[in-house]
Amino acid sequence: METTQQVMDCDRVPLLYADGERTFHKSHLRGVRWQGRQFSGADFKGSDFTKAQLQQAQLCKTNFSSSQLAQARLSEAQLAKSWFKRADLQRAQLNSANLQEAQMKQACLAWAQLEGADCRKASLIATNLEHANLKGADFSQAVLSGADLRFAEMQNSNFQRANLSGANLSGANLRWVDLSGANLRWADLSNAKLSGASLMGADLSNAILTNASLVHSDMTQASLSRVHWVGADLSQATLTGAKLYETPRFGLKTEALICEWVDLSPGGDRAQVQRFTNSQQAQQFFRPARPRVQLTIDSALEHYDHFVLASFYHQVARKYPLLKRPPSLEIDQRRTTLNFVLEKETDLLALAYLVVNPFKEAKNAHYNIKKLLETLQALTAKLTVAEQKVVEQTSQQLQPLIGELKPIKMPNRNPSQSFFEAPMQVMLQNSSGEMVTLHQHPQFGKRIVNISGTITRSAGLPSEARRASRIRGEEALGFLQGFYPL
Repeated sequence: METTQQVMDCDRVPLLYADGERTFHKSHLRGVRWQGRQFSGADFKGSDFTKAQLQQAQLCKTNFSSSQLAQARLSEAQLAKSWFKRADLQRAQLNSANLQEAQMKQACLAWAQLEGADCRKASLIATNLEHANLKGADFSQAVLSGADLRFAEMQNSNFQRANLSGANLSGANLRWVDLSGANLRWADLSNAKLSGASLMGADLSNAILTNASLVHSDMTQASLSRVHWVGADLSQATLTGAKLYETPRFGLKTEALICEWVDLSPGGDRAQVQRFTNSQQAQQFFRPARPRVQLTIDSALEHYDHFVLASFYHQVARKYPLLKRPPSLEIDQRRTTLNFVLEKETDLLALAYLVVNPFKEAKNAHYNIKKLLETLQALTAKLTVAEQKVVEQTSQQLQPLIGELKPIKMPNRNPSQSFFEAPMQVMLQNSSGEMVTLHQHPQFGKRIVNISGTITRSAGLPSEARRASRIRGEEALGFLQGFYPL
């Protein structure tokens, strides 16, 4: 039975507690000085403890749900199995506090201090820990699924077998953190610092590790299936036994990578294992760049042009699965660059053939694409068996597309627009980061300033330019040898 619904005098609470009262809902206790006091088992739901001093207090199994504890001092407090559901603990001091099995679901701990805190088996589902200091804290077997840990300081902390699925750890400092056996599925670790971290046996399936630093990290037998990690630094990391099913292996830094074998099987049952006899082979398995087709249009993209382009690529994607995602766009006052990334280099020519079609120069670009394939096929005598297989696969992807784009209709174009008639450059990049010019219009990048000050394009020499823009045999061979499968 509640007898103290609105406790105004903080001196009454200890007396009532001593008399056996345990319910103190919505009490006004701002700034109370209860260092070392005993209130275990009390119910302070909805109370105001702003800036309260509760250092070393005995508060086990105490209910602080929906309470205000902003800037409260709880260092070394005993809070095991206490409830903080939806409580506000912004900038609270919980250094070395005992929070074992505490219930902190949806609580706000932004900028809070939890250095050295014991949070074993605590529940912090969807909790806000943005910019919190968790140095040396123990979160082993804790549940932090969906938690916000952006830019949190977590160096040397323990997250063994913790559940961090779907958590946002972007920009967090996780240097030397123990995440062995942790669940990090669908977690966002972009730009996170994981140097020296232990991720042995951790599950990072579908996680985002874009631009993360994993230098000296230990990912032995970690599950990295479908991970997104372009720009990640794996230098001197250990990756032996990692599961890499459907994981892109492009755009990574792998200097001195330690990896004896990886598991590429769908079920992670080692049915398909890739072994490496030395460090160089392991590094070659991962590539520094993602294959891409780059179109640069010598004109700025306007809103209507964007609509036409998007409509065309949408139709192409519905008919040809090769175009899996829209291009990235870079637009300035003079030029528009479209980048189409893909996973297999054997799709480069086929993808280029598809994506140039909306432009006036498509016919000439198509001509050069076919000529490049012919050039590669003519090099058969100089190619290894593996290289011949790559050329064959490239041909199998390209040949069915030739002449098949006619049924796709373009929206009516604005007669006054010139974007699709502007000079164009088409470049290909392999997984070694090497780029070649597949096609370049003779007027691309050229301007003539007349005496009157009028700027016009150069007339150029179309036929000579088309011949010059073709990739010669030696250049084609060098580009082919930089492919991932080789």
